Parts: sequence; structure tokens; C-alpha cells
Amino acid sequence: MILQLKNVEASYRPITAIRGVSLSVPRGAIVTVLGANGAGKTTIMKTISGILDPTKGTVEFEGEPIQGLEPDAIVRRGICHVPEGREVFPLLSVHDNLMMGAFTRRDRGAIEEDLEKAYGYFPILRERARQAAGSLSGGQQQMLAISRALMARPKLLLLDEPSLGLSPKLTKDIFEIITR
Repeated sequence: MILQLKNVEASYRPITAIRGVSLSVPRGAIVTVLGANGAGKTTIMKTISGILDPTKGTVEFEGEPIQGLEPDAIVRRGICHVPEGREVFPLLSVHDNLMMGAFTRRDRGAIEEDLEKAYGYFPILRERARQAAGSLSGGQQQMLAISRALMARPKLLLLDEPSLGLSPKLTKDIFEIITR
């Protein structure tokens, strides 16, 4: 298993948001967490990515506990999180947003190759490379957020509501790229 959560609990101060969550993610698998609004899906992802520390339980990545690590340390281990609402750097250009995804890497040649892959997946990003990310449409921002995460060459990609607010065609296109 690349990821395992065992009896994880997390809270926002006095409110317990998730209780007793256990799940396993096999390497190479696509796993979906389903639930109603407020069921804790986003909290699970924030807990895995280190934004929120669990109050109980363990989070293991590649057999090693990662709960309590800072988010940047978790990214360096190979987990990237595309949060709900996209959260691009609005004042930075599309190109600079993509390069932010590669901030942990030092392999310049491979970074350029991955930049070309991102532009190949989403050609509109190449057209808008010098444009401020905050001026993109919602769908374009989602493409950028996913591409930025892929620039880190993650071993595990967490996508929170990847199709929220997107047209059916764009949703289909994004899921095809995620599958690849």
C-alpha cells in the first residue's frame, strides 16, 4: 500500500470532523472517497497532506508514518494535494504557477519536459502562459492547479472535488488526463 490511514480522527478545535477513518490506497490505484457535504472528505485530504494534524490514529505513506510532518516535508516525500477551489497563485502568471509546482525539484531538464507535458495536456495553458492565473476561467484554473501538482512528479495525487463547477466535457477531459 502506498497510503494507509488507521483509525484517524481530526478536529477543528472543539469540533471533531472525522472519527475512526481507515483506508488503504494500493500503488497505482485510483481511489475515491464519497460522502455528503460536510462528511469529512476535505478533512481527510487535509490530514493526509499535513495541513491538519490528526488527533488520533496514524497516516502512513510508503510504510512510514507522516502525521505531524509539515506540509512541505510531505510534498517532498511525494504527495501533492489539489485543494477544492483550485487555489492558484492569482497574481503569478500561469507559467510561474506551474514552476511553483516544481519548487522541490532540481532536475532542470526534466522540469522543462514536464512543463511541455502540462502544456500538451492542456494547450490553453501554453496560450495563457504569461497571463495572471487569477484572470483564468474556473475550468482553466482547475487545469492549472492539476498541472501544477503534476509538476512535482508526485507518487500520490490528492484531488479534492476536481470537477466542481466544470462543464461535463471539461470534466471528462480532466478525468481522462488524471487516468493517464
